Amino acid sequence: MKLTQLFQKLSLLATLLTIASRVDLHAQTNVSVYATGLTLPIGLEIDNQGRLWVAEQGTANNDSRISVVTTDGMVHPFLTGLPSAVVEGTPSGAEHLYLDANGNLLILQGGISNFLSASVLTISTAGFTPGDTSRKIDDLKSVHKIGRFSLSRGATESNPYTLAIGPENNLFIVDASLNGIVKLERCTGNLDVFAAFAPIPNPTPIGPPVIDAVPTGIVFRNNKFYVGGLSGFPFLPDSSRIYEVDLNGNVSVFKRGLTSVVDLAIDPRDGNLVFLQFGRFAFDPPPPDFRPNSGGVFKLKNGAVDTIAFGLNFTAGLRFNTNGDLFVSSIADGQILKITFPVTAVETRPRQGLPREFGLAQNFPNPFPSNGKTRISYQLARPGRVVVQVFNLMGQEVRTLINEFKPAGAFEVLWDGKDNAGRQLSNGTYLYQIEAQGLVQTKKMVLLQ
Repeated sequence: MKLTQLFQKLSLLATLLTIASRVDLHAQTNVSVYATGLTLPIGLEIDNQGRLWVAEQGTANNDSRISVVTTDGMVHPFLTGLPSAVVEGTPSGAEHLYLDANGNLLILQGGISNFLSASVLTISTAGFTPGDTSRKIDDLKSVHKIGRFSLSRGATESNPYTLAIGPENNLFIVDASLNGIVKLERCTGNLDVFAAFAPIPNPTPIGPPVIDAVPTGIVFRNNKFYVGGLSGFPFLPDSSRIYEVDLNGNVSVFKRGLTSVVDLAIDPRDGNLVFLQFGRFAFDPPPPDFRPNSGGVFKLKNGAVDTIAFGLNFTAGLRFNTNGDLFVSSIADGQILKITFPVTAVETRPRQGLPREFGLAQNFPNPFPSNGKTRISYQLARPGRVVVQVFNLMGQEVRTLINEFKPAGAFEVLWDGKDNAGRQLSNGTYLYQIEAQGLVQTKKMVLLQ
């Protein structure tokens, strides 16, 4: 069974359960509903105007489409009439998207009985304004048959799921059924298997003796690819992995112990990997199924997993906006969710003139009220990575204000007395620390009502 068909079948079976067990997203202040009324939305892409492009699977009546969601949350059809048909009882159509630097939208079409089956479709977005008449299949610039190639390489079926642009502007396409990455040379159209993912031993008596890796999301960073692996039946919790693939196609495990990873992104604010969890599969209570509202968004930071949002409902695609907001698609709900991050660590521009030494100033005001902010100033004699953190008196980190590369100069950052989760901290004495240029300085400050 193809990956998106599996997601659709499980999410549709669980729709009735979600009515009773739905998490109130509005209770999570950083998660909101951005767009509704979509039909099995999966893949997402962002353009430089902040508009969201969405791949919708459709209703199995050749009505899969690509839509544009404008910044007011309104949905506008861009490309309609894409193949959408029932495969093993569920609709299948367009899956994931990529918008290249020339304004060409690359669309991964699912594997169905159609001349566009399991292909990379290319269409120009030039000249399109939301609200214009939607474009049709005849407007496609090119079609690359990935499925035919994967079948010739031993796959029993093909499911080109996501893609990334790599060296020399070539496409690197994750085929979840081939359990590998297919390389498409854009200048020649040649196809090749770039990397393959080995199966995982099954530690349980349920299912086959080995579990397919089922590669899903892919991103390219610092001359390496990072690929999320859903893992196959019995979809064991903590069996998913994120893999690292070098430019020669060598595969290593980057992070183990994850659950149902279906998409990846890179946080533009700090460069860390963010991954999407579809949901948790459980046999008890019956029937065996992915449980509603068990999806989430997580970040890998210094080898540890931080939770961004949890309790999401059958989520399949994610993409960062240019302003740092994060969009997530929910298949079962037909919605796009927006995750915003508290903007409380505000930084000013470097002051005129370069300092001659490294230093951390006393915060001002000090003490400062819990409903206000305090200013932390520091200076760097030379460029480098800077980490500014706040600790309680037990030495436990409560907030990271800065963790990035900075030029030489003088800077200021504001702290509002909240922790990394946006919770107001209690009154008392706290330590703030800067680490840069191989040096560390720490000072005290007091938070009062």
